[in-house]
Amino acid sequence: MSDRGMKKWAPYKTLDTQWDKLDELHGSQDKVEKPKISNEMAEEINDILVNYHGQELEFYYYKNGRILKEKSTIRRIDAFSKQLILDNKIIIYLKDLVGIK
Repeated sequence: MSDRGMKKWAPYKTLDTQWDKLDELHGSQDKVEKPKISNEMAEEINDILVNYHGQELEFYYYKNGRILKEKSTIRRIDAFSKQLILDNKIIIYLKDLVGIK
């Protein structure tokens, strides 16, 4: 009689890849499309950024299929690369910004 060794466990080896794929599919179900912002909303965002004086704001932005919310103050507005750099080291691209309160 031969020793099967690791051969008997070979069918269970595929479970790792199956779980990874199931996690990936589960995560993709929660994704949403990037919302389009109106002209009024774009003007409101612009007004807030132009008149900014160090107060804490709530930023709503789109990233990887989700709308994320971050509460912080702005460290720097980089017009060249079109991004906001927040005090908590989060970088938000202006094209991904969907709202500020």
